[in-house]
Amino acid sequence: MKLVYISHPFTGNETENRQDARALCSDLKEEHKDWCLINPLDNFYFTQMVKITYEEIMAMCMEILQACDAIYLCLGWEKSRGCCAEKKIAEELGMEIFYE
Repeated sequence: MKLVYISHPFTGNETENRQDARALCSDLKEEHKDWCLINPLDNFYFTQMVKITYEEIMAMCMEILQACDAIYLCLGWEKSRGCCAEKKIAEELGMEIFYE
């Protein structure tokens, strides 16, 4: 099974972006039965209730990303500081990169 990290913009419209990422994961799983999808927007939902910095969240995201086989960049990734950082790490690691 291929472990695929979903890189979706978050900041600015958090509720809609989280819903968008969930719907996308559902569609991707239908299309790619052999993918295990990692959606950090859900993985780190708890950060809404715990005082944690953006840098700490991104450090956790990068840790998970490094364990994945591929990254899937969602629409608008190029305007997101976090998604751009995730793409850079994926490139440095030679990961397979998919684009929405």
